[in-house]
Amino acid sequence: MSDPGPREQQAAGDPSEGRRPPLYPRSTVRWLVALAPWSAALLLAAVARATPGAVEGLYSRGLYPLVASGVGQLGRGWAVLTGSTLRSGRFLSLSEAGLIAVAVGGGLALHRAWIRGGAAAVARLSLAVSGSGALAFLLLWGLNYSRLPLAVSLDLEPTGASVEELDQVAEILEAQLLVDLVGLDFAGLSKEPAEAVQVAQDAWREAGERTPALGPDAGVVVRPVLSGVIVSAGISGVFSPFTQEAHVAGHLPRPDLLFTACHELAHARGWAREDEANYLAWRVGSRASNHQLRAAARLLALGHVLGALGRADRAALVARLDGLDPRIQAALEDRARFWDRERSPTASRAASAVNDAYLRSQGQDGVASYGRMVDLLVAEWRAADERLPAGDPR
Repeated sequence: MSDPGPREQQAAGDPSEGRRPPLYPRSTVRWLVALAPWSAALLLAAVARATPGAVEGLYSRGLYPLVASGVGQLGRGWAVLTGSTLRSGRFLSLSEAGLIAVAVGGGLALHRAWIRGGAAAVARLSLAVSGSGALAFLLLWGLNYSRLPLAVSLDLEPTGASVEELDQVAEILEAQLLVDLVGLDFAGLSKEPAEAVQVAQDAWREAGERTPALGPDAGVVVRPVLSGVIVSAGISGVFSPFTQEAHVAGHLPRPDLLFTACHELAHARGWAREDEANYLAWRVGSRASNHQLRAAARLLALGHVLGALGRADRAALVARLDGLDPRIQAALEDRARFWDRERSPTASRAASAVNDAYLRSQGQDGVASYGRMVDLLVAEWRAADERLPAGDPR
């Protein structure tokens, strides 16, 4: 047998001979792929926060209305199919069903990753999935945190409020509230939550026609199966940008139900910051044609103003409370009794800590941002240049 030639010797040698070594080890490539979604999300968030004008024009008023319309079809279709509205609340909302599916599917995927690659594989999968979720959150809704302040769109100048201004606004709210409370019993829980939510949706449509800058008609209000759980955590509503569902606990007192529905619908229209959503719940509700909604908006706004007054000057708050009308006092006490009875101190503290951390990660002042709606409310009255007469629905 003759000796093999040069080509035959190369073929019979090491199969890796002549190949270039990989630029990066395979494990490094896997980590880079796993980190890619988080890198994209963090970069997008940083660019958005640095360019609020571009976010306002290109996303909040450009892309987001289209996204909200498309995603909203899923939430509305599911609500119609399952009846997961405030009328029943017997079926899971699309968000609740999705969370269960993600939990089950994620658990199985993590188990498989552990078997195949151990802790490193589990870590890479967790990074990839959570980063993809963060990126989807930004694109579907979260970029609205970086839009121009609502005050710019409404030409307001919130510069804080003096004790005198807070006391004056509280007096005006009380006078207007007394007009709306005539013939209205706010005691107890809402017996017709679906009708109440329709009132809130109608009020938002009216507000959108008056002020197009308030955003597109979006969102569907649903009653979560876990209403009792979120109320025990001190939460009355939650908005899901992944389904455009505004979750509102169905067994709230009537003022809270109406105000919360308006608040969550503000989120659906692209107003992500909590102080702005609270202010819009008051603004839309206090201008509504329905006197129940007007009363609810003014009652909860009065609560926020009194809280701000107390933080600024305790003596001024005591004086204001001493002269408070008994009907308003009774409505405030009814709300307080409900929350004292339904809220779990432990669950409430835990939920507040989580919410505070989330809000700070989005550039807000934690849970304290809810009460900042008072600055916007006072700025609106200040811009009017005169006190509004009692009962004026403006």
